[in-house]
Amino acid sequence: MTTDVTQIQEEHRTTLARMAVDAVIAVAISAERDLDRHAADYGISDAKLEVLEVLSCCSGRRACLYSLGDRLGVTRPNITKLVDGLERSGLVTRVPHPDDRRMVQAQLTPEGAAVAARALPGRVALMERAWASLDDEELERLVWVLRRAASDPEDPCAQQEVLASDTHTSA
Repeated sequence: MTTDVTQIQEEHRTTLARMAVDAVIAVAISAERDLDRHAADYGISDAKLEVLEVLSCCSGRRACLYSLGDRLGVTRPNITKLVDGLERSGLVTRVPHPDDRRMVQAQLTPEGAAVAARALPGRVALMERAWASLDDEELERLVWVLRRAASDPEDPCAQQEVLASDTHTSA
């Protein structure tokens, strides 16, 4: 009897896990599609618009490619490819690092700043609309749950960071 109950519980857990993955993928695909369509109105991909967004917030509207890649969670070859495309479009330019001649920075051009100024408010509106059916508390809880799911269960430090960020101790 215990084995049957355990098996049913395991099957239920597997079903829930599949449903969770399917739901996350569906939301991600929908958001990516909407954000890419929006960015396409400005002649770029959403990934390139993200680069413009980060550069818009940086001091001097410039950043090392390495730190850009880290902030966006992309590999060095990918950030290089993104910056290459933005440079060809005249939206960024590569400039020498002011303190380290071995490093190169991407800097927003006036044209890039103009595209960012026009495109970013619509991007933010799309992100907000994607979660419009959730109230703030639900959205905060969702962020917490997704961060917890994404953290390494074998890494106690990662788990502690998620728990420390929990503003909903009663949840």
